[in-house]
Amino acid sequence: MLLKIRSSISWRLKAAFIYLGLLQVSACGFQPLYSGQGTGDSVSGREVEQRTASVFIDEISDRIGQILYQSLSGNLTPLGEPENPQYRLSVNISGISTSEQAVRRDNLATRYLMTMTVKYSLYSYPENKKIMSGDFTKRSNYDVQRSPYATDVAEQTTKERLAKIMGNDIALRVAAFFKGYEDPRDEKQAAGEERQTDTEAEPENASREEDDISVEKKAVSEEAEQVEERQL
Repeated sequence: MLLKIRSSISWRLKAAFIYLGLLQVSACGFQPLYSGQGTGDSVSGREVEQRTASVFIDEISDRIGQILYQSLSGNLTPLGEPENPQYRLSVNISGISTSEQAVRRDNLATRYLMTMTVKYSLYSYPENKKIMSGDFTKRSNYDVQRSPYATDVAEQTTKERLAKIMGNDIALRVAAFFKGYEDPRDEKQAAGEERQTDTEAEPENASREEDDISVEKKAVSEEAEQVEERQL
């Protein structure tokens, strides 16, 4: 019974500290990447989600490339490939290397350090104009196992883990880019819609003017008839 009471008190204290920590973070002005409303130099969270969902991701070759692709698509386009893509993301694993990190006295390695480098570019679609590019380098280590097979499995697992991390980081960077990006095509589209609205309004205005003229002619005609009747 005493252990349950202590456990309950401990959990409440942890919850209180977490709550206070969130309040402090909020007070510092922190906002999640997709939160907030659009300003003059940024867009709202909903617009960011719409833009990331409109990114077509190029296929990436080999097994590790597929894992990287799945990580990217899971973060950027969780609902599937866009039907009408507005952007295209090209990602390439430029290098994977391993180096000895720990060596025993008999010069046998007991731990390896793996380094993975990925380059990416974001293009407008279908214009194919590059609007963003960059690269990432991540490192992770794995231990040498007793059997060569187990060591190979550890190496493959490390590659897959790095690929997933790369996908998360690239997706986050793309979303951060969209949060402050003003697509010039949006302005052109808005201008085109405004011109179309004006063009649609012109026939309506002309029709109203014709109706006004008809009313005036009718009034003049009636007034002339009244004048003739008075003369008679």
